[in-house]
Order: sequence, then structure tokens, then C-alpha cells
Amino acid sequence: MCAAVVSDLTYDARVWKEARSLANAGYRVRLIGCKYELTASRCRVEGQIEVVEIPLGTRRGRISVVVRAVTLLRLWLAVIRTPARAYHAHNIHVGPAAWLASRPRRAKLVYDAHELYDEASGGLPLPVVTAPLTRVVERFMVRRSDAVFTTNLSRVDHLRERYGRASIEVLANVPRRVDDVVPLDPGYPSGAPIILYQGGIYASARAFRETIEALSKLADAQFVIIGFGRDNDLNLIRRWADEYAVAERVHLLPPRPFDELVRTAAGASVGLVPIRATKTNHRLGDTNKLFEYLMAGLPVAASDLPEIRRVVTQGDPPVGELFDPNSPSSIADAIRRVLVDPAYERRRREARRLAVEKFNWEIEERRLIGVYQSVFTEAASTGAMKSEASSPGP
Repeated sequence: MCAAVVSDLTYDARVWKEARSLANAGYRVRLIGCKYELTASRCRVEGQIEVVEIPLGTRRGRISVVVRAVTLLRLWLAVIRTPARAYHAHNIHVGPAAWLASRPRRAKLVYDAHELYDEASGGLPLPVVTAPLTRVVERFMVRRSDAVFTTNLSRVDHLRERYGRASIEVLANVPRRVDDVVPLDPGYPSGAPIILYQGGIYASARAFRETIEALSKLADAQFVIIGFGRDNDLNLIRRWADEYAVAERVHLLPPRPFDELVRTAAGASVGLVPIRATKTNHRLGDTNKLFEYLMAGLPVAASDLPEIRRVVTQGDPPVGELFDPNSPSSIADAIRRVLVDPAYERRRREARRLAVEKFNWEIEERRLIGVYQSVFTEAASTGAMKSEASSPGP
């Protein structure tokens, strides 16, 4: 099978989990994606997976429309040239190429909706131009694919209502189960509570400014950000830290490999999920980091959004507290409630229990493999029926 995505493969945990699960189940997998700071396309083998990486430009400076267009063209060509029995599009940008490749080969088409695109450009430049196109492609992929996945039940309901497809499966953004979590210190300051954010640093799209202002209301707490971001986002974080006179308590640390994130989270005091509900995609979303925090046994303070609320309110006591991401006071109060809670250690144990029992990839993996088996079983059955119908009678 051929899996393709427009993202930096280095940090795309969902794509790698699916590819490894399918490879372990006996599928031959070619994974086609991107990588920043790469000067030329390259092929390599990682475990049982053949990996093709296309240059994605640089994280420094502004996004180049030309570079992104060239990258997309190279990805399309790599997908179309790959013979496969199934094409798995991890976002709509590679969807048309996956569909084109599947038609002459009579292969199966799988669409994996990491995000919703009916209101936005999905991160592409020139959103006014690309947004209408992404809506058209999303509709096409949801309706024409042999199997469709998305990340949670709210997104399933949204796609069903908007595009009229009943059969959409959930593959949650959860980490692999870690039975023995050994904390890993990425460079935390000592002697103070650690508020941790792990993941992509999108300064304006997340409630970073409000969190930094909230930090001024939380004596002694340290805000640690582990992740990747463009220069303008990192500079905004530094500017806001100076503006609210908390620069000595805001720490920008480099990204870690995604298979280390549970261990780095284990050394913090509270995990932060500061999602803004500016679009349907964000309002109905969840995030890898939420479930990584739980696997680490880390209580959370998180935006009060439907899917996040569904997770954070579970446990006895609940594994976290909710806040309004537009209110620094609300953020500060939620973090404070976690840190001063006499049941803080019980929250940590509940977070681990829920992750080990419910929110782990070993559970989701069975659904992924089951859908693939069903798709190919159906194809084999249909082929046999057609062959029988075309055979001459006795």
C-alpha cells in the first residue's frame, strides 16, 4: 500500500503509527511525505517501511508559495508512479494524486481526515484562493473513497452531515501504550511547577499570549514549550513574555522525537492544551498532546471544547480542568486548580489509568487493520462474483 501526506514526517506521529501497524500486519508499505531542511528528495528504508521524503523548504522565514507548489507536484508524481493495491491519502492535498493512481490499477482508495477543510485552506498559503478548492476536494475524497477515517466522533458526525456518507471510522490521535514510563528531562527548570506545552508552535492560532499573561498570575510556575515553530511565531512568544515581564519563566526548548513525548511529559506538573475554536476544524478537534499527557500520568488544563471536554472530565477525580482560551484569568484559574488540588496525585494516577485502559494506539490499531481487511475482503468477494457471472454456463 502507498501512504502519502503533506507534512514533515519527522514529527507526524499519526502517519508513522498507521504505517507501522500496517507493515506489522503484513502489508508492504511505501510512505511518501516531506521533510524540512532537505536539499533533495531521498528514499530510505526504516524497519519494514520504504520511505520517500520530498523537500518542504525551510522553517525559517515566510512560507514560499513556489516551494510548496513544487513540493506538492513532486509528491503527486511520487504517488502516481507507485504501483499499489491501496492508496492512503493522509490529507486532501495528496487526495487527487491517490485517486488518479488508484483508477488504472483498480486499487482501493482510503482517505484519512486528520483535519476538516470545509472552512479553511488546511495550512496552504493564499487561503482565499485555496479554501474553495479544498472544500471541493474534501467532498470528493469523502464520497469516493473506499474507506474514510477521522480522529473523533464529532468530526465523524460533521462529515456525515455535510457529505452524506454513513461509513466513517474513528482513529483517535492517541499514543502507543507505554507500560513503564521513565521520565525524561528535556531541560526543565528546577524547583518550580512546570506548565508544559508540547507540539507545533502557532503563536496566534493557539492561546499562547493569554497563557503568558496568565503566567503573571501564577507565582513561581514555569512555562515550558517543547516543539517546532517558524521564526515569527517564536519571536511573538518572546515578545509577549517580555511584555508581561515573565521572560525568565518562559522557556522555548527544541522539538523532541514523537516517541519521546510521553517521557518528557512525565516530568512536568500540568499539561496545557490551549486550542482556539476559530474554525469548525478546531472546535471539533482534539490533539495528540492531550493523550500523550495522559499516558505520562500528567493532569491537564485545556480549552473547553466538545471533544477535549469529553476526555478531560473523565476519571475520579477528573484528569484535568477546562478553561476559556480567550481569558487569561480562566487559564490561570484552571492551572491553579490542578496544581493546588489535594487530590493531585490521584489525578495523575487516573490519567495513566485512562490512557492504559482506553486511550492508546493498541486499541485503535485493531480498527485500522479491521477496516483494511474488510476493504480487501469485499474487493475479493466482488471480483469473484463478477468472474462467476462472466463464466459460461455448463
